[in-house]
Amino acid sequence: MNFRFGLSAVLLATTALPAFGLAGETTPQAARHVLNFDDVELSSLIADVSIVTGYTFIVHPDVRGKRVTVTSSTPLTREGVFEVFLSTLRVQGFTAVPAGKNTYRIIPEQSAVSEAGTRSSGANSFVTEIIHLNNFNALEAAQMVKPLVDAQGQVIANPRSNTLVVVDYESNMPRIRQLVAGIDEDRTRTETIGLKNIPSGEMESILMALQKNGGEDSVASSFQAIASQTGNSIVIRGDDVTVDRALKVIEQLDATDRVEDTLRVISLKNADASEIVPILEKVAGAMAFRRAETGGDVTPSTIAFHAPTNSIVINAPSETLLTLERVIQDLDKRRAQVLVEAIIVEMSDDTARELGLQFLLSGTGNSTVPFASTNYSRSAPNLLALAGAIAGDTPFNTGDSNPFATSAVTSLLGLTGLSVGIGGQDGDTLFGAILTAVESDTNSRVLSKPFNMTLDNGTSSLLVGQEVPIITGSVLGNDNTNPFQTVDRKEIGVRLDVTPRISSDDAVRLEINQEVSSIAGAISTATSDLIFNKRQITTDVLADSGEIIVIGGLIQQSDTIANEKVPILGDVPVAGRLFRSEGKSTKRTNLMVFIRPTVIRDRQSARDVTARSYRFVRAEELWNGKDDKVNSLDAFVSQVLGSPPPQQ
Repeated sequence: MNFRFGLSAVLLATTALPAFGLAGETTPQAARHVLNFDDVELSSLIADVSIVTGYTFIVHPDVRGKRVTVTSSTPLTREGVFEVFLSTLRVQGFTAVPAGKNTYRIIPEQSAVSEAGTRSSGANSFVTEIIHLNNFNALEAAQMVKPLVDAQGQVIANPRSNTLVVVDYESNMPRIRQLVAGIDEDRTRTETIGLKNIPSGEMESILMALQKNGGEDSVASSFQAIASQTGNSIVIRGDDVTVDRALKVIEQLDATDRVEDTLRVISLKNADASEIVPILEKVAGAMAFRRAETGGDVTPSTIAFHAPTNSIVINAPSETLLTLERVIQDLDKRRAQVLVEAIIVEMSDDTARELGLQFLLSGTGNSTVPFASTNYSRSAPNLLALAGAIAGDTPFNTGDSNPFATSAVTSLLGLTGLSVGIGGQDGDTLFGAILTAVESDTNSRVLSKPFNMTLDNGTSSLLVGQEVPIITGSVLGNDNTNPFQTVDRKEIGVRLDVTPRISSDDAVRLEINQEVSSIAGAISTATSDLIFNKRQITTDVLADSGEIIVIGGLIQQSDTIANEKVPILGDVPVAGRLFRSEGKSTKRTNLMVFIRPTVIRDRQSARDVTARSYRFVRAEELWNGKDDKVNSLDAFVSQVLGSPPPQQ
């Protein structure tokens, strides 16, 4: 250490204590620190600055061995000492990064770039700033700003948000901001030109084609031409050179009078030509009537359509022709579609309980035992048939045939639940008793989801079911000859008829006719006439796209109690249960119908709903235990249609 450094160190040591706590002072008395270091270790400078400022420094190992020279001819404040210190670090390739209250980490610049904050800590500290561009391309701006950024700084362009992320010393940020502001100025120019002879739509196509084929993509993308058909004007926007060139083209093309074009063939993309022609005829007639009132041209207009090419042929005055073109353009737009999904849920629970006791006492032959019996219509088996089968001397016996035996067997085959009985014959006395008990519980659940796709304001119908023949008449000829029957067929199954209408906010009005029908069975065994179950809802509802709403339903419960008993005896407490039969049934039905419309306006939305349905069917096939490496549904679609499945 030479004499000059020793004197400076002594000066710093003698002034350090009074300097503490003077961070906000700006008076001349606060400027009392003179720096005079000649080729000293950087670590020594860090130690002295720590004493003067009161800051704690955490030093990177690479600082060792670095030597610096700092000289000041005038006294400095505490803040001035710290700024000189930061500049000295910057010269040596280091910087001080805040690490807490009055604490800094001294690290190489390369490491400080990744830790730069958004708030400045001084002119010699790294800071991160996001600069938004309104008119200039961010990628091109990054290439222009890059040379101004410090060697250890960074500049990153984000094309999606058209922003620049700049990491650099705070002292360099004003220059970068000034450069970006200069290149981001809006230098475009907007002009509106009224056309006399050329249609604005045709002029727009010409100008955009010239810009697209005339130069670089950046120039073409900065130029815009928009046609206003109402006033037959065109609006152009771009830089001065491009706008002047476009104005010259417009002037030359619109200078000569337009050749009167009275014939036009217009091919439609979406609308039906046969539906558009009546509208155009009314518009052309109204315009001809107005011209006739003002004494103008009364040349009639001829409008026809060509069905094979879905085109409209118009022969009309130029003014009428231009108006009809605008009408066609507005009507020939792609219509949105609606996927309508109905969810039908029907759940039923039927319970029944039967309890009855039958007994029989009778004499046969010459017996004087009286006949006594209980028999109920709801009970099985038929006790009288069983008794007749047991007794062999009934008057209905014909040889070896006993008709009661057949009836008894049929009655026994129809038994359900528990049957306990006792019976027999003792001499000429026939006796028997049967106790029957049965309880049933039937649960059913029917779920269905009919759905169909239709255009906005179009009607679609879906029927999944059968046609059941129903006899409506029968005729016999004279003497019962030439008999014939008339038969009608009734559609049975699930039907969904819907007409959607889309509003501007994607709400959908639905005119719905929903029907679910099935065959309940024959009216009786004596006739072939059928009973049909039918559930039908006809309504208009309003729903948002993708929203599930309930459109109707039924919750029904019916309880039936049927008791049969012997008069007087059946009412006796306790013992009366021997002379009666009891039955109770409960039927509960829950029916709900839900609907969900989904508006489909573009190709991607149609692909999404198609892939969703296809994946469901594909998953069902995989669930059924298919172990093949190639799904048979995918293979079928690929072979038949020659294209990949929807989900791919």
